[in-house]
Amino acid sequence: MPHESSQDREVVTFLTARWRRGETTLLIKAKSKEAILAAIEAAKQARFEIEGYVLRYPEFRYSLHPLKIRDPEKPKVVSLMLRAAEIAGVGPFAAVAGAIAQVASVAASEVGGAIVENGGDISASGKFDFSVGIFAGDSPLSGTIGFRITSGDLPIGICTSSGTVGHSISFGVADAVVVVADEASVADAAATAIANEVTGEDIEQSIKNGLEKADEIDEIRGCLIIRGKMAGMKGKLPKLIPTERKSVLKEIDWV
Repeated sequence: MPHESSQDREVVTFLTARWRRGETTLLIKAKSKEAILAAIEAAKQARFEIEGYVLRYPEFRYSLHPLKIRDPEKPKVVSLMLRAAEIAGVGPFAAVAGAIAQVASVAASEVGGAIVENGGDISASGKFDFSVGIFAGDSPLSGTIGFRITSGDLPIGICTSSGTVGHSISFGVADAVVVVADEASVADAAATAIANEVTGEDIEQSIKNGLEKADEIDEIRGCLIIRGKMAGMKGKLPKLIPTERKSVLKEIDWV
């Protein structure tokens, strides 16, 4: 969950709002009411467009593979999902949470920006710093580490997939695969694809398999994989920080 940071900077007061429809549950933090309203309106429209598209193309909802839908008038959020699926090699709905967060964040960027979380997937735009904690189920690392995001990192998408937590489809057993990218739609789809590769009883090798998959996706900035007390990282990620007074960073078994 995102929380703002004021260390060594001017204190920023954030407004917070929640909005829910169906499986979409948004937590929005922004500096203005206008940004929050813009994000909610964009999310409403995205949900409406996705629901309508599923009625027209049921395979858009259920395919586990990328789709080529020849429709020049498809909505922006649908285009984001189809593109992300193609990049990561998964089905379009692997990107749905990130895509909705992304369109909401982009809408808010026109009036100051916002941090938009949709079921743990985050899209942020604007000029502010904040921190993100990492939830990894029953892993001893869960809730003890996170990323510090600076204004220079924005816009950003930070999305997580897990084979042990939540209702999303995953063929892997990672406690958390966290992907950082320019776009949340891409980060969401990539997290699913990478998490699918984290399999087998050899924990270290399973993490390496996931990191190898991450290497194949050029459109992401980096990836963090957690399974049990082991973890592995690739790419250019934000600064990793402890989220408790006791630092656990030296206790992680890094792959």
